[in-house]
Amino acid sequence: MSPTLTISIDRTSLALTPLVMNGHKDPDPSPLGITTYAEPAMQARLAYAPTSAYIHGEAPLGWAWQETMLNFGVATFNQTTENASRLLLAELRAAITQFTYVVTVTVDDATPEAWTCRPGSLMPSGDRSVIDVTHHIPSWSVSLPAHPVRS
Repeated sequence: MSPTLTISIDRTSLALTPLVMNGHKDPDPSPLGITTYAEPAMQARLAYAPTSAYIHGEAPLGWAWQETMLNFGVATFNQTTENASRLLLAELRAAITQFTYVVTVTVDDATPEAWTCRPGSLMPSGDRSVIDVTHHIPSWSVSLPAHPVRS
């Protein structure tokens, strides 16, 4: 059995059901399929005491996780027209430009992880080939600023 990947974007603020995408090679692929996925980085940000003439260097007082990026690639599949592909991308664009929303990522049999995200970016993954244009398969990169604490 091949591994599965599902990304679900909550659209409660738009009064819509979640936008669910899955891996483009999954047994039941969604029209908007995930082509790439990168686990978000977990980077610490240290807070230091003000510099002092009485100690060498800086004294760390605390730390917190930095904001991170949730990145993945998508493409439209099984669309019969370019307009149908563009409507799916418009749906994705609306979902990722909400002020704040939750994105849930499920990889295979692992426990789902939820990330609180802010408005993100949607950009073409590169030039479109004749095959992509003929079969209405535009490929896009998605980058979402995410709060790094997994829930």
